[in-house]
Amino acid sequence: IRFCLNRPDVFRTQLRAICRASAYGKAAVMFPMVTSVWEVRECRRLLQEVRTELDSQGIPYDTEMETGIMIETPSAVLMAEELAEEADFFSIGTNDLAQYILACDRQTGEMERFFDPKHPAVLKAIRMTAEASHRAGIKVGICGELGADPELLAYFLEIGIDELSVIPSAVLPLRAMIRQEQLR
Repeated sequence: IRFCLNRPDVFRTQLRAICRASAYGKAAVMFPMVTSVWEVRECRRLLQEVRTELDSQGIPYDTEMETGIMIETPSAVLMAEELAEEADFFSIGTNDLAQYILACDRQTGEMERFFDPKHPAVLKAIRMTAEASHRAGIKVGICGELGADPELLAYFLEIGIDELSVIPSAVLPLRAMIRQEQLR
């Protein structure tokens, strides 16, 4: 989001394209790498400017299009209560969140043994975010490799995760596991 806010000309073009596409099917805007409330407010201000511009030009878009936040920084987790007041939904980016919480580059071979996306601190951050989103009445999803991890499915269901964004090959196995959990 920092790049976008430092380059509002580029960001406005992206927001305009998303808005225009929303006239032809369901679309949502999700702001990535958020660390504070002011960033979200500035993003929403720019989005409103784009909407006003489209209105004045008679260009259709979905006026009910949702805006969300990708929770992938420790500061976003700690600010989740306040951020939830600014968003329609959260998506927890587990890959980056684990990397930042553990202060460990997940793609560096020599650091591999230190990178544990199931670390208790990562799972606690996910729970904290889910709790904050539900207190605010917004949905929360999991995005990233952890979403497809069958060992964590029961945990995600327990803490009230509303959606899982997973690779296509994981959908059917997870769906079967969810049905089994619901029958218990």
